[in-house]
Amino acid sequence: MQKYDLLIKNGAVVLADKVENCTIAVKDGKIAAISTAEIAAEEAREVLDAKGLTVMPGAVDCHTHFGIYAPMDKDVNSESKAALTGGVTTMMSYFRTGAHYMNKTGPYHEIYKEALEQAAGNAYCDYCFHLAPMDNLQVQEMEWLVEQGVVTFKYFMFYKGLNLGANSTVSPTMSDCYDLGHLYNIMEEAARLNTMLKNEPISVSVHCEDDEVIKAFIKKVNDAGLKGLQAYSEARPPIAERVAIMKAGTVANATGAKLNILHITSAEALQATRDLLKIYPNIKLRRECTLHALGLTWEMLQGNNCAKVNPPLRTKADNEALWEALKQGEINWVGSDHAMTPKALKLDDDMWGSCCGFGGTSLVYPFMVSEGLKHGLSLPRIAELVSTNPAKAHAAWPKKGSMEVGADADFALINLDLEKTVHAGADFSAQEYNVFEGIKLKGWPVITILRGKIVYKDGKILGEPTGEYVKRPC
Repeated sequence: MQKYDLLIKNGAVVLADKVENCTIAVKDGKIAAISTAEIAAEEAREVLDAKGLTVMPGAVDCHTHFGIYAPMDKDVNSESKAALTGGVTTMMSYFRTGAHYMNKTGPYHEIYKEALEQAAGNAYCDYCFHLAPMDNLQVQEMEWLVEQGVVTFKYFMFYKGLNLGANSTVSPTMSDCYDLGHLYNIMEEAARLNTMLKNEPISVSVHCEDDEVIKAFIKKVNDAGLKGLQAYSEARPPIAERVAIMKAGTVANATGAKLNILHITSAEALQATRDLLKIYPNIKLRRECTLHALGLTWEMLQGNNCAKVNPPLRTKADNEALWEALKQGEINWVGSDHAMTPKALKLDDDMWGSCCGFGGTSLVYPFMVSEGLKHGLSLPRIAELVSTNPAKAHAAWPKKGSMEVGADADFALINLDLEKTVHAGADFSAQEYNVFEGIKLKGWPVITILRGKIVYKDGKILGEPTGEYVKRPC
């Protein structure tokens, strides 16, 4: 009887603090050994020669949106395929009641079960969900949701004041009361639940843009006659991020909740987090940025409404401020904020009426390897940013995001010399366009392995969907 199911030999393996030529042995979907010593091929049922390839931990894309503009089952199916092409083996999806997603409200006891049923059997990578308590009833359900494996809860600062009622079909919230008091209640409950659990796994992720600032700047932009993505960026300016960050941080400090500042886009927002740490040195704060905040600007895509996103694209100077923060260790992880948004919802002649969001999960490793190396990041640091740290912050580690014995055998095998130009349609996503269209990236996954099984190789998806729900904390 053979000792292992799979050996990955001759690859340059990216470990926590170094890159080393060694052999990885897999048994029952887990890492069984990582050794610089020879492991005979006869000891395994299958041997994969990774000569010339770099073996990185499967990426954990902790900021995605399944089902926001398409039925959950279909969206999970197509977008998890896209994830595999980017070396992503775990997708963490935000989900809420209200407009979009399932377009209804009610108890998560019913609606979350329905979402899980629709996702089951359709995912090509492993997955889990972060949930947003949109009303008081759902705050009361947080303890039950933790029992279901949900440890991350979300709040949208720019939804404040949009309490149009549970029967409204136009309200993003369909909520009874969505204000700072509601955020306080969420954070208070998150902190209480952490006292009952080992390692305090529960955190609150906040989309930081202030609604009142945005309202004022929309008027300024319209009065000035600005158009396109410039108008959108200036209508939701960095000061809106700063104000929201300070508010969210104040509430987090008061309650003791763990706070994740999502998708920081600007130098000013980054500085606001530094200021927050000075005011509240004991605050439990983590920071996130996205691929597009690092690599795109509104100037690059002015006139292309497909690139409308919240928070909006900024400037080259903001891009570079975020790269420097990554090098200095200030930003904890990078996600894609993947939200498959059909072209029909992006209106060529109406930027304001176009829906927000776009895909990006298929570029997690290609973009971060290509651009990260150019900006002085090491391969271990890149792996930390897109795999280890998101897994740790969202209580999926050490099952996910680890290159240690006992972890799930999730890997992205990358050809660091492979250069390709980004084109829509190459990643199996249902989205008909790609906002990174035409950009050359060097360093692409050629093989993706999920729990010891090759699921993507040389541009092809292999087998049927075998993705599993990741119940956290792991």
